Amino acid sequence: MQFFLNLGPIFRALMRQRFSAILVVVQIAITMAIITNGLAITWERFLHIERHTGIDEHNTFFLTSSGFTQGFNPRATIENDLSLIRATNGVIDAVQTNSFPLSDSGNWYELQTTTDKDATLIPAASYKFDEHGINTFGLTLVAGENFSAQDTLWLDEADSQWPSHVLISQATASALFGETQWQTAVGKTLFVNQSTPLIIKGIVKRLHAPWVDWPHVEKTIISPARVTHNSARYVIRTQPGRLNDLMQSLSASLAKENTQRVIRKVKSIQQAKDEIYAADIATVSILLVVIVVLAFVTAMGVAGLASFNIDKRRQQIGIRRALGASKGQILQYFMLENALLCAIGAVLGVLLTFMLNIFLVDRYSLTPLPLLYVPIGVLILFFISQLAVIKPAIRAMSVSPAMATRSL
Repeated sequence: MQFFLNLGPIFRALMRQRFSAILVVVQIAITMAIITNGLAITWERFLHIERHTGIDEHNTFFLTSSGFTQGFNPRATIENDLSLIRATNGVIDAVQTNSFPLSDSGNWYELQTTTDKDATLIPAASYKFDEHGINTFGLTLVAGENFSAQDTLWLDEADSQWPSHVLISQATASALFGETQWQTAVGKTLFVNQSTPLIIKGIVKRLHAPWVDWPHVEKTIISPARVTHNSARYVIRTQPGRLNDLMQSLSASLAKENTQRVIRKVKSIQQAKDEIYAADIATVSILLVVIVVLAFVTAMGVAGLASFNIDKRRQQIGIRRALGASKGQILQYFMLENALLCAIGAVLGVLLTFMLNIFLVDRYSLTPLPLLYVPIGVLILFFISQLAVIKPAIRAMSVSPAMATRSL
């Protein structure tokens, strides 16, 4: 009952101070539009950055061996290097590969279940490594089995031959055979570029493509092959806590082992991830700073206008205190007044939020704002505004009838 009794005096008081009330409403509305859209973009970018690639990102690094002499033997070098690396204490496993997630380089092919020209084509990034690849990458085999040593082929760079068996990711299996039938893909045949038949030997749970912004990032195919080239790329998985020291010692050991090549691009997967997501990380950081600063500025604005209004209404507060209003009722009055302004600002803020999101979607091709963020934005603004008005409201309830009536 007291709530409804306060509404009339509050509205009349706000009508006498329209300008300051409008300032609070507009400030809350604009802040809500920016914070709500900012939070949505920040969370979307954060989820994009934190997507798991399927590999052991924290304990894996890579390096490149590049031969530069005429007598350089790529195949012998790869065999010797892998033997040395795998025998090193602290190394879980190692593999020579054409690419890996977050490398931003590689190739992809179109897959289908028949040679029919009208069959659906499924794009999939292509990886080539031997039977050590699953253990090196830390992949989870969810159906079928891994390659054997006999499955692996040695291929020249220009060789278009495919091994007879392949592994595919679960996302690829689902795209080819259906969401509920992906496990049945083992043993079945798929076709590469409408011509080459390959038998699916196994399915890994997750393995991302090398390109983080590729729309088919979860669709991959793995063939058991080692490609000979003067430049070979090795991916090495280490035991926890051994990454940094093995990055240094192995690169030095490999360089010393064969002086006909140079070891370069020694980098951890986490370093590669930080570099490739640098723009996204910067965006998230900037948006978080903007959100915090804007929330602080809004809180200061609400508190400042509340203090100004209370100073102008000290006599009115004193009269209410003299007529029997308790300190708690004075506090409740100003908290309620602020809540009403916040509610009006939130209504306007919802409209501005969607207008801003429509602009961002149209101009920058962002994802439309999920409706869940609207109530989140309202709650954040309500919390900020109520928190900001607590101190001025406490000062208002401390006004004594005697102080407020001295000018009468």
